[in-house]
Order: sequence, then structure tokens, then C-alpha cells
Amino acid sequence: MRIAFLSSSTGWGGLERNLLRYAQWMKEIGHHVELNCVQGSPLEVTASTTMLPVRCIPRQRRHFPLAAAKTLNQHLQQSRTDFLWIRDPRDLSLCSLAVRGTAVDLLFHQGMQIPRPKSKPWHHFRFRRVSRWIAPLHYLRDEALANTPLKPAQIEVIPLALDSKWFTAPRTAEAKTHWGIPPHAQTVGLFGRIDPLKGHSTLIRALTESGDAWHALIIGENTPNANRDYRFELQELAQTLDVAHRVHWHSPTEALLTAYDACDAYAMCSASETIGMVTIEALARKVPVLGTNAGGTPELLGFGTQGTLFDPGDWNALAIALQRIESRPIADDAHVEQFSKSGALKKWSKTLATIRPSAS
Repeated sequence: MRIAFLSSSTGWGGLERNLLRYAQWMKEIGHHVELNCVQGSPLEVTASTTMLPVRCIPRQRRHFPLAAAKTLNQHLQQSRTDFLWIRDPRDLSLCSLAVRGTAVDLLFHQGMQIPRPKSKPWHHFRFRRVSRWIAPLHYLRDEALANTPLKPAQIEVIPLALDSKWFTAPRTAEAKTHWGIPPHAQTVGLFGRIDPLKGHSTLIRALTESGDAWHALIIGENTPNANRDYRFELQELAQTLDVAHRVHWHSPTEALLTAYDACDAYAMCSASETIGMVTIEALARKVPVLGTNAGGTPELLGFGTQGTLFDPGDWNALAIALQRIESRPIADDAHVEQFSKSGALKKWSKTLATIRPSAS
């Protein structure tokens, strides 16, 4: 099948990273893949280091980009594209217009919540053009059905997945030493953007009640353009609470396998995370996860059967969970398998074949 992936984003977060990952996976299993992205964007720069064919597009306006839609429509027909695959809501206007009058099926791979109703006439036009809306969690599917004109037949659930290395790479015995943590310290990790909504202060406060054996490994940087050095504020908080010597700070890195291997627990402390890839990564590395009972985290943790849930901001509950870590559940293999590359590709291949049996 011929699949055109498209993103007009100039950012570099989960939406863009996963779009690139799935484009590579689809090429690996034999599909003809093309990536449409903005020239000079992090997505285009990163994709240029892969074997993916890249077509540069301008960053069009969000609403009613008629000229850009006409150009894309012509390209899709000339290239005999079967599927147009997008993730960013801002691209829905462009692509719903572009597939009009073509045989192209529009796939929307959801990565964000839809908290408010989408019931305007233009919403009905856009959502009607979607051949299949893929939600990574059931709660996102239910939210989409409640707040958009989408019909049940248009939506299905396929969890986000990780590369095979997350499941197959052996755990590194020297991981703690690599990250500057005392070898016998119990370590709880928190990785990603440093922002008040991510709950770093909850973890730091939990250290005051969890026992001197617990250290925190925090990897990340401040939210870009936030005009606030929140990491510095957190470091001051750790000093005030006299736990600074047990908090280990590191800059962002793509090499996180050993970071999880250095952890005896992982804390997902966000006020509400749509779907935390770090949670899935921790599960894949067999690290016990302590997560907030909000957003997509409860479903990722099997509503408490595959990890421990606590209320956002409840640092005392997190401290108690750390103290009792030996009795906390670790996700079983059957639960974790749904986030594997092989499992996801089987589901995606079935979905594509169902939509376009003649092209499979």
C-alpha cells in the first residue's frame, strides 16, 4: 500500500516522534511510505537521517487552508496514495479537504485529548472524511465519541507501541553507577519535560517521608519558552527540604534504556497525562510504576492491577507507596505485550487490510 504521513508541526514531541516511528515501521513491513513535513522542522531534520522519502510542505494556516489542500489533493492523486496518515489536530482541516474527491483514506492517529465538543458544521465535514480514527486508549475512544461527530464504526483502539529493544535489551547491572547514583541506593525515576504540571515537586516532597535509602533520578529540561526556570525552583525546594543530595539531575537524552535500568520504581506524577510514553517504557523495562489516578495513566496501569495509583499531588501517598515497593505490582507479560511493536503492527495491518482489501 502507498501511505503518505503528514505533519505541519514545527515542534518535536510525542506526536512528531511517533509519526516518524510509525512511518519507519510501515516502510519496514513493505509499504511504500512518504513523509510530508515542514522544511527545517525537527521532524524533517531527523527524517533526513533515515531512509524515508521526504516531501517538504509549507506550514499552512490552521483553518480552511484551501490552496494548500488543492496542492495536496493533486499530489495524492498523482502519487496514487492509498492512505493519508496524520496525528496533529491542526492537520485535520487541511487533510479532510485534500482527500475530498479522491480514493484516499484518511487515518487519524490520536495523541491528544478532545475535552470539548466539536459540533460546528465544519467539524462534521472534517470528521466525516476520516476513514478510521485510531485511539491509543479506550478512554480516548470514548471521549472522541462523546465530543465529536465520529461514529463507532470509524473508531478503534490500538495502543501506542515501542521498538523491540525496549523488551529485548538486557538490563545493565552498572546502570546506577552510570547515572551517578550510589550502587545500593533505591532509585525512583521521573523523565521528561520539567513543568509544574508534571509533578516533580510531588516526588521531591515524597523523598522527605520515604526513607533515606530512596534517591530520585530526574532527566529533563524546562518547558521551552516558559519564561521560568522551574528546574532551579525545584532544586531550591530540594535544598529547603534537605533532600538535595538524594536528587540526581540530568539533561534530556535519547539513551534512556539504562536510566530505567537504574530505577527500582518509576513515578508518573503528572496532574493528567493523555498517554505517557515514559509509563509504557518503564513497564517494558519491568520497573514498578507508581502513577497518578488521572488521564490515561490508570488504563495503562490496568486500573491498579499492573501498577500503583495515587491522587495527583498526594506526595504522602507516593511516599507510602515507595516504602512498600516490594509489595507493589509489576506489570505482567500479557499486559505489556500490547505495547510491543510486533503486536501493534499486526493490528495496524489488519486495520489497513479491512479498509482497503483490494490494496493489501
